[in-house]
Amino acid sequence: MGRIVDIGVNFKPHTELKLYDVLGIDRATARAFDPEGYLRQMDQDGVAMTGIVANTVQNGVRGELLMTHVDEVQPVIEKDPDRFFGWVGINPLGGMETLRYIEYAVTELGFKGVHVYPHWFGVPINDRTYWPIYAKCCELGVPISLQVGRQSPRSGAKLCARPEWIEEAAFDFPELTLLGLHIGVPFDFEMTSAAIGHENVYIIADAHPPSTWTPHFIEYLSGRGFLNIDGAQKVMWGTDWPVQDLSQSLKEVRALNLPEDVEAGLLGENAIRILGLDL
Repeated sequence: MGRIVDIGVNFKPHTELKLYDVLGIDRATARAFDPEGYLRQMDQDGVAMTGIVANTVQNGVRGELLMTHVDEVQPVIEKDPDRFFGWVGINPLGGMETLRYIEYAVTELGFKGVHVYPHWFGVPINDRTYWPIYAKCCELGVPISLQVGRQSPRSGAKLCARPEWIEEAAFDFPELTLLGLHIGVPFDFEMTSAAIGHENVYIIADAHPPSTWTPHFIEYLSGRGFLNIDGAQKVMWGTDWPVQDLSQSLKEVRALNLPEDVEAGLLGENAIRILGLDL
């Protein structure tokens, strides 16, 4: 089996959100993550490991909190710890409760990192509300992944994460590994610039199908072009299921005809190294 890692799937797609209709995702089939079914597809496609997000959003800014607790996800990971790992999705407005929740998920359950959808909560990622969260991640030695770029379509959310705003956290917390979800679309040049400028900023190429990636982004992740430096070591692939289908996304990655070492890094080797996965 190849060392391919799907960096993240949503354990409980919150199908109340309007974006499911906008993206054409079937609410019925996306209602719950099926671990056994996904394992079969992973085996079919040669995927070694998948990250499961205990996802937390608000139904639009000031809307209802929709939360998947890590205790719901943990039994799935415990059953197949060599195939699944966990992301703890958080409410950035939860204060000390959020910090205690992160510590519980990481220290007691072994979750690998923290996951945030900033746009749903209406607080920019360079707001000092996040600084205790960033500090907690540093203390625990885990990465934090943040949805950067434009907010989700028809989400009732607020633009809160231009990729360049991640640089303030990167500067103030040089020990913190910051992962920009969703490529920063439509600001992918800003996202790659942040990764070039800071050793501790990385990119997760998920949600947006590989067939839609811009020539600039493909050049960056290939390590080609002026000042791209280590782009081939800084990008990790994922589906963000149910936004993308696993088999189709892998097919589209391979259609890019990337150099063999670049494709291997993108599809898994970078994630294994950056997240310290036991594969």
